[in-house]
Amino acid sequence: MCKSSYYSPAKIAELLQREKNVFFIGIGGVSMSSLAEIAADKGYAVSGSDRAPGEVTEALKKHGVTVYEGHDERHCIGSTVFVYNAAIHEDNPEYAYAKRCGYPLIRRADFLGYVVTFFGQSVGVAGTHGKSTSTAMLGSALIAAGLDPTVLNGAVMRGCRSSYRRGDYGYLCFEACEYTDSFLSFFPTVATVLNVGFDHADYFHTQEKYNESFAKYISQSPCAVVNIDSANAKEAVKGYKGRLITCGRLGGADVYPENIDLSGDNPEYDAYYRGELYAHIKLGVPGLHNVDNSLCVIGACIMLGVDGADAAAGIEKFEGVARRFEFKGKCRGADVYDDYAHHPDEIKATLAVARRKTKGRVYTAFQPHTYSRTSDLYDGFINAFEDCDEVVFCDIYAARETDTLGMSAQKLAADTENGSYKGGFDDVAAYLRSVAGPGDTVVVMGAGDVTHLADLLKE
Repeated sequence: MCKSSYYSPAKIAELLQREKNVFFIGIGGVSMSSLAEIAADKGYAVSGSDRAPGEVTEALKKHGVTVYEGHDERHCIGSTVFVYNAAIHEDNPEYAYAKRCGYPLIRRADFLGYVVTFFGQSVGVAGTHGKSTSTAMLGSALIAAGLDPTVLNGAVMRGCRSSYRRGDYGYLCFEACEYTDSFLSFFPTVATVLNVGFDHADYFHTQEKYNESFAKYISQSPCAVVNIDSANAKEAVKGYKGRLITCGRLGGADVYPENIDLSGDNPEYDAYYRGELYAHIKLGVPGLHNVDNSLCVIGACIMLGVDGADAAAGIEKFEGVARRFEFKGKCRGADVYDDYAHHPDEIKATLAVARRKTKGRVYTAFQPHTYSRTSDLYDGFINAFEDCDEVVFCDIYAARETDTLGMSAQKLAADTENGSYKGGFDDVAAYLRSVAGPGDTVVVMGAGDVTHLADLLKE
């Protein structure tokens, strides 16, 4: 990962008054591609490179963006401002070229912070879990209210089959990721915090530092929506001086549910705001955790002046995002779902949904994401699978890491009561085909490349 100076929105604005040629290193990424399109829309001469061009980069070309395949300093000639993401290292030839020439190198997060200033109202959705789902759900609610929000999400939204919805510059909904303190580069008009657990120990190291970052994120915005059922989130908002709407199921919140009904496929409830009925809510996605997500969405809607009936219509219409308990097909009569869960709390929430809907057995194939997360949350992982009959552990997805820290899928399997290890994806698929049948559910989980296993399983 590269390190560079912080560029504030004001500093970037001043810079781009003089320099109009912007180069995105890794332009095909989920966030980078969206930022590149917005920059092009604002009149900048945008180009960029990616090692694996595809549909996203082809779409960018239609917006006048020049896209190069692979990384080569010759691509950079004529560009004077460079934006890069966390996947780019200092040995990248385009990064090295910009550094050698003394051109500004701007982190993706800093450039997003600049883009946020383009919009009249902006909602940054933060939290350890639920960011992508809640960002997209909020976008759906604003659309139902007759608004035309721009949505920058971290996952593909099923309704528009993209992580980016291009709207006008009145309203922005965006995912505010905490990793490497990225969200401290953002200054939304409404800071929304869904929950504060603990993650990314490789960067934050301690719960205290993690909590401090969320508190600082909230403090940077004039308005905040916070789920106070999360003890750490409740602590983070103490002393906040702006306009605050609290949310929660457990009592004492401004926005809260009554008459929660979990008997159907998806929850429904009556949403109240400070003692007054706001709307009857029918979710379009399953799980009690999505009741929590929707409460924060409602809080943001109230903050923006959205009518309850419109918010309810958008929340009901919301279909979810890719890899969040996404139905993929059948495997010998069993339902196969693909899910992004890679944290013990997320695993528990997803498996609670699977258990509730399944008459037969629940099988899970889980790919841990990074050795450091596996080590730091180890006890949580080996106790996260109580709602499934068997969890098959896949080899750990290393991502950016090389030190195993003594972690392995075999160790997890040995220490988990209902755990097993079968080998590579082909071996796992063969095993699951041999045991799953009609009435069963198979959930493939993880943030790495385990989604390919779901494709292997579906018929």
